[in-house]
Amino acid sequence: APAVLLVSFVPMFCISVAYRALNRADPDCGTSFAWVTRALGPRLGWTTGFAVVAADVIVMATLSEIAGKYLFILVGWHSAASSTLGLAVAATMFIALMTWVAYRGVELSARVQQALLALELTILAVFSVVALVKVYATGPAGSIHPSLSWLNPFALSPGSLDDGVLLGVFVYWGWEACVTVNEESQDARRGPGKAAVVSTLILLVTFVLVAVAGQATAGPGFLTAHSTDVLSALGSRVLGSPWDKLLVLVVLTST
Repeated sequence: APAVLLVSFVPMFCISVAYRALNRADPDCGTSFAWVTRALGPRLGWTTGFAVVAADVIVMATLSEIAGKYLFILVGWHSAASSTLGLAVAATMFIALMTWVAYRGVELSARVQQALLALELTILAVFSVVALVKVYATGPAGSIHPSLSWLNPFALSPGSLDDGVLLGVFVYWGWEACVTVNEESQDARRGPGKAAVVSTLILLVTFVLVAVAGQATAGPGFLTAHSTDVLSALGSRVLGSPWDKLLVLVVLTST
């Protein structure tokens, strides 16, 4: 729900502001590992660093599998998208490709990220505008007009809000990537920290807009029924074939 994304944004924004302050005092690509070590001691610093490494290993492997699945969906190879072996092979190929990009250097990595991000934000903006225009212009079956109550976290039960925020915080994860290359950035003390704060704000606007558009065009029941592949289902409903493949592409490139 949009309200969940608003609540999830608050702790992530506070952390990004803290990252900006820490980066201004001590630009270090080790980020939380280095800063926690110096502020609270080596034991907590090591624990923080190890937690980041472990999370990255788990998340990157999972995301590369999702990328493989959506690559197969994009080309219409659905049997491979449901094959464990096929997904494992595709995930390995994506990890190898990203490793090669990283090996080539931070300049190429940055350019690839910029190109993919520009593509993703453009597609999501187009989807949101088209969805909301259809809701107000033609009112497709199952659609509902957005309401300010969707942004009210107190309209949700405490249990639902807790569950949603745990997922929402994960959704926002990733803005700190700009700080991990702070030592290689121009204006290393101010640029990366500022980018971290601005990134969370861009994510807030993007996520809330897409969530409102998706819920308005189909209703919560539709989203629940298609919870394993919401964007593909919404793409078919809002953009139609073959343009619905654009939302498949968004998931593919973002993972």
